[in-house]
Amino acid sequence: MDIAALPTKGERTRAHIVATAAGLFWRRNFHGVSVDLVAEAANVNKATIYRYFADKGDLALAVVRYNGAVTIETIFAGSFDTFAQPQDRLAAIYRFAYGAHASTHEESGDVYGCPIVGLALELGQDMPEIRREAQQIFDQVENYLTIIARDAIAARGLDHHAETLGRTLTQLLHGAFASARVAAAPDHMLDAGNASLALIGYPNTSILERGNAS
Repeated sequence: MDIAALPTKGERTRAHIVATAAGLFWRRNFHGVSVDLVAEAANVNKATIYRYFADKGDLALAVVRYNGAVTIETIFAGSFDTFAQPQDRLAAIYRFAYGAHASTHEESGDVYGCPIVGLALELGQDMPEIRREAQQIFDQVENYLTIIARDAIAARGLDHHAETLGRTLTQLLHGAFASARVAAAPDHMLDAGNASLALIGYPNTSILERGNAS
């Protein structure tokens, strides 16, 4: 093991603060969370937070980057690493999103939607760097979904352009997050996922039925 590659204590502390803030911002939104609350939840001094972040906005930017990295690695790259077929990759993406929504709904009776969208909508006008960061993440999401679209077109002989279908899949995913949040209904993710499967040529399958796909 390369000892030099291990995170330092300061890096671990910073990462812990960001992860703690990410959970709080997701559930309560940016303006509903104070730096004092982040410090208390992270079990650090308020001064420690300001050692790593210029202000709460700087922390929010770090949270967006953190949420993006987790989303891409866990949901999208993870689904691609586990599955080879486009319908199985798409089902896995939606199954993960549904599971996260169902878990928070069971825990609190509410659904919080996409944490990246939430911060981008709340802060994007005053902090354009957050909007830009969110857009870069969404571009990566669209790239993954465009690959799924391209593979499905090849497999099913669909009369679509991959980029157009990939963009449609991306917009449907965004809409699913918003719809599930407004209605506090995790099942809206399943509805959108099943509609997405139909769009790529698999109308007789369902998200949950694809759990054991290989």
